[in-house]
Parts: sequence; C-alpha cells; structure tokens
Amino acid sequence: MNNRINIAYCTDSNYIEHVGVSITSIMLNNMHNNIHFHVFLYDVSPKDQQKLQKISPLINIYIIPFEELAKYKDHKSNKITHINRSMYIRLSVPKLLYGKIDKFIYLDADTLCFSDISPILNINIDSVICAVTPDSLDKQNMLKNKERLELASESYFNSGFLYININNWMGFDTESKANKILLSAKKERLIYPDQDVLNIVLQNQVLYIDPNWNYLFTWMDDKQKETFFYNKKSLPYIIHFTGPRKMWYTENEGLAQNLYTYYKHFTPWANSPLKSYQNKMRPVDYRVFSAQFFRKGSILKGVKFYVAYLIKKLVHK
Repeated sequence: MNNRINIAYCTDSNYIEHVGVSITSIMLNNMHNNIHFHVFLYDVSPKDQQKLQKISPLINIYIIPFEELAKYKDHKSNKITHINRSMYIRLSVPKLLYGKIDKFIYLDADTLCFSDISPILNINIDSVICAVTPDSLDKQNMLKNKERLELASESYFNSGFLYININNWMGFDTESKANKILLSAKKERLIYPDQDVLNIVLQNQVLYIDPNWNYLFTWMDDKQKETFFYNKKSLPYIIHFTGPRKMWYTENEGLAQNLYTYYKHFTPWANSPLKSYQNKMRPVDYRVFSAQFFRKGSILKGVKFYVAYLIKKLVHK
C-alpha cells in the first residue's frame, strides 16, 4: 500500500468525458505504477458512468447526493462562467475518503499527464494539510491575490492540483471553515470561489512544490504551446489547461488538441466528435481565436472571427 497512488476527480455530466481522457493520460504514462482512481459524480447518466468504468477496474465511482451540493445553489460568480457547482465536491472528498486511504491527489478534469508520477510518493506531507503549486509564476500576480483576499501568506495556489493529507484536512476542519466563508454574505470578493476560499482557509498550512506538478497552459507563449511535448527533459508531469477556451473545443486547433484527441482515442468516447465552443464565446474569445488563426496562416478564419469579434463588441456596449 505504501507505493499506491490515489487520485480523485469530481465532475458532473459536462466534464465526465474529459475526466475519462485525463485518467487515460495518467494510465498510459504510468503503466508500472500502482494507481487507483476515485471519481465523484454529480448528475451523470448511468450510461456515462458505465463508459467511465470501462476504462479501468481501478476506477471507483462515488455518487454525490443532491443535498451535498444543494447548499451552494445560490452562489454566483460574476467573472467566471465556465465553472459550475461540481467544483465544490472537492471540499467533501477528504471526508468521503476518510478511513479508506491516507493521502490522495485531487485533479481538475482539464488536466493531462505526460510523465511518470511516482515521485509524488517522495513528497512528505505529514506536517501539512496538502501540497500545492502556485497559481502564477509572476510575483506581482501573487501579490494582487494576496491584497484582494487579505492573505497573510505571500503565495496563492491553484486548486486544480492538491496532494491532500486526509487526517490533517479533517483535523483542521477544513471543509466547515471553507463552507462558512462560501455561504457567508461577504463572498462577493471571491472571483474563483473554491480556490479563493481554500487559499484563505489554508494559509501557512500547505507545502509549495514544483510547478511541474500542475503546469498551467497559460504560462506558455504561442511557440511553447506548439512545441512543449517534444522536449522530454522539460515536459511537466501534469499540464492544466485552465481558462474557458479548452483544448477539446474544435476552434482551439493545435498541439494541445492533438494530444487530447490522442488520449481520447483510448476511451469509450473515442468516436464522439469534438464540440464547438461558439455558443459560449465572449467577444474576447473571438479576438483570441482570430489572432491564433492569423498566426497559423488561416487568413479566412482569422477574418471571420475578427469580424465576429467586432460585431459582438458593438452588441455588448
């Protein structure tokens, strides 16, 4: 059991396929490691549950009861539109796994693994609640979050990767402390609700580790986004594709989408087509996609998206 790595995901029907792809990327890069998966589901059809189970017998499925999330129904975040209530499940996971395992990695669905993750077993989290990675490599960005949330700590972590010590999490009463803030009248300052609240509650209770455990795709420039996979020495353990413009949308062409499609090929969702992002797009998304198409020499697509950007911008004025 000492060499067993436990990994947990939380998802609803919107992200179940992507959890399957993320799990598959871990399995294919860790064929000789003892990895068990714990997937917490909310509002997922029996058919999709069966698909996920087909990936591996080492996937344990847990159904989250409606009342577990009902308490968050009134929460609204004005700035983040691609996040839903399933993100709050992560606060309950340590409680639900308590007594079964001692430690686990929590991962967001928009992650892909590119390496052997057994070195996580060498990271000692006995004296902390969890090991985390920074949300930014820019010190000024970290300070902005410190000021916004009035943190004592000078660091601010990304909650898409958490290596959690369950006993310490429970002993600190982390979930209750987080919920007290999330359900309070002063929650308006929380731009990234669960991430912000965990940073507030877990100040000075975490261990910062190598960002390669949760390397944010937005840290890369355009050239790196198309070449990162080919340099094995600098390839992160896990890349986190943050933001609303995910690699699984048809418009987001490039290396990341190709890699996602490759891992998807080994899942029960292999034949399901990539979906369009167009019905969710904001003016800024049209502008970003336009610039991407121009850089790749797709002039007609670039013009099409730029014209759409101008129209959307005028409508939103």
